[in-house]
Amino acid sequence: AKTVYLATDPDREGEAIAWHLAHILEIPEDSVCRVTFNEITKETVQQSIKKPRKIDMNLTNAQQARRVLDRIVGYKISPLLWKKVKPGLSAGRVQSVAVKLIVDRENEIRNFVPEEYWNIYAILLDEKSNKEFEARLYGKGSKKIELHKKEEVDEILENIKGGKYIVTDVKRGEKKRTPAPPFTTSTMQQEASRKLGFTLKRTMSVAQG
Repeated sequence: AKTVYLATDPDREGEAIAWHLAHILEIPEDSVCRVTFNEITKETVQQSIKKPRKIDMNLTNAQQARRVLDRIVGYKISPLLWKKVKPGLSAGRVQSVAVKLIVDRENEIRNFVPEEYWNIYAILLDEKSNKEFEARLYGKGSKKIELHKKEEVDEILENIKGGKYIVTDVKRGEKKRTPAPPFTTSTMQQEASRKLGFTLKRTMSVAQG
């Protein structure tokens, strides 16, 4: 055949498979056409065949690097864990890093020391419009004040009691709020557990019912 179309998966693993096929079958480089598609429909397949490309060696090399790392990390460290920690444990280039992040976060939670924190809010009246608005104490000038004791709050309230307040500067601007992305199954379960205290079973029952 003058042209060979290789339609393996559209990811680094598929790219490496295509490269290996071309190499093992000794297909000339000029005869190799790499095509990818995410759905097996007539229109999509035909469009992909109309726009073939060469094998992406960056993706192929990425797969080779992944393969080597799996062997270096998983194959070397897992047997060590069996001997030193517990039989049946495993290590991996992804799971070991993920476990480290989870452990670090858990340690932060365990070592967290709750700290008392106070804010001062006031309802102020605009004499010109006779309208009320809420204000929060930020600090003195550009320096923010952090209040950690009720005594500090009481002292400030006593000092400003009955005083008049002047608006010295108004800054106007626009803020954009991007809506949260739609729930996936895992994020839905996390939010239901965090905000409603639902178990995974109850969450899925409500979602399906």
